[in-house]
Formats: sequence, C-alpha cells, structure tokens
Amino acid sequence: MASRLPRTTPAWTAVPNETLSGGIVAQIRAAVMSREIEAGQFLGSEAALSEQFGVSRMAMRDALRTLEGLGIVEIRMGARGGVWVAQGNPDRLADALAVHLKLIGVTSGEVFDAQMAIEEMAAKLAAERREEADLARLNAVLAELSSLKSELNRFADASMRFHEGIVLASHSRILLAQFRALSIVLEPVLRPHLTPSSAVRIIRHHKMLLAAIEAGDGQEAARIMRERLTYQRTKTLSQEAAPRA
Repeated sequence: MASRLPRTTPAWTAVPNETLSGGIVAQIRAAVMSREIEAGQFLGSEAALSEQFGVSRMAMRDALRTLEGLGIVEIRMGARGGVWVAQGNPDRLADALAVHLKLIGVTSGEVFDAQMAIEEMAAKLAAERREEADLARLNAVLAELSSLKSELNRFADASMRFHEGIVLASHSRILLAQFRALSIVLEPVLRPHLTPSSAVRIIRHHKMLLAAIEAGDGQEAARIMRERLTYQRTKTLSQEAAPRA
C-alpha cells in the first residue's frame, strides 16, 4: 500500500522561466527513469512542489496535468490529497501505444512483423517458463474454441485470448504490453477474414502449439508460431491488396 511516510526525494532544480512546466516534467520523468522516485511515493502538495521548483502555482499545475496525462503521477484530493507517483499500468500503456501506432499510420505489414517477433519469442519462453495455471488456462480456451467454430465472432475473441494466454505463460510483462497494443490494432484487420475453414486450421495450429509448450520444447513452439503467423500475414496482406468488386 502507498505510504505517506517521509522518504528521500530528489533535490529539484529551479526551472528557468522560458521552460517552466516542460522543465518540471523533464525532471520528474528523469527521476522516475533513474529510480530516484518510485511508484506509490508521495511527492508533496502542489504548493510545496511549486516552491521547490521555484515556479508559480499555475506553472506547477500545468506540469502536473501533463504528468498526469502521461500516467507518471496521480493527483488526489481530500485528506490524503497531493501528488503521488503513479502505479504502473500495462493496459494503459498498451492502449496508448495502439492509438499512436494508428496515428502515425503504421501498415498492416509493419504490425504483422512486430507481432511475429513478439509472439515467436513468447511461444519459446512459454515452453520454458509455463506453470500449471498457464497450461490449465490454455487448455480451457482451446476447449472453448472447439465449440465455437460456427460462431465466428466469439471464436475470434477466444482465439485472441489463446494467443494472450501464451504471452502470459512467457511471464514477460514487456511482451504482454506490446502484444496487447498490437492486438488492438490487428483485431479489426483479422476478424473480417475469419471463415469456418480457417477456424478449423486455427484450432489445429493451437493444438500443435500447446503440445509443444506442454512438452517444454521452446524451439518447436517458436517454429509453429512462426509458421502460423507467416501464413496469416501472407493471406491477410494479399486479401487487403486484392481489388474490391
């Protein structure tokens, strides 16, 4: 639980007038990166921080709004009010990354390339690190998939959960955040091309992949994942490129 007990904080530097809120943001962000301040740490009130940085309350407030928008700090009201270093939120990171990928106009090919790198590594690590709970989760989703071949929307959701289950089994939070971001971008691209026959192929692939993971064969799990995603990439991109009637 976050504590308000006194702890060492950086000696903030007075910010030149021409930089103001930008300089405050840069210092606090740098302090997070260097671990001078940590998640859940109390930084002080807006008034106290404005005095420490040598800026007006208005400049401090602008900086705090920016930091809050970036997910670096949390501003609380009431008896426990003040400025706190935020707790990490991988889902927020994934959502923000997905939005920015769309804003910069990444292509489906670029997203597939990244997905292949992430999921191939995740499959290898899952075979090496999986725990009983991971295998139980994957087997449960696989059983669900087998009953959904005629309900393609629900099948698509379950198939994505199977892939996420593999990344979860890798026990890599970085891979998980990246996977979730790419999934947000790829899902609307993949869903329209799902058919009953492709659902059968997907289930067959998932069974092979899960068998390799259960056997602890990381190289085979990575190979199966790479083979499947290469096929999916080629098929999807060719369908996107085909002229519309």
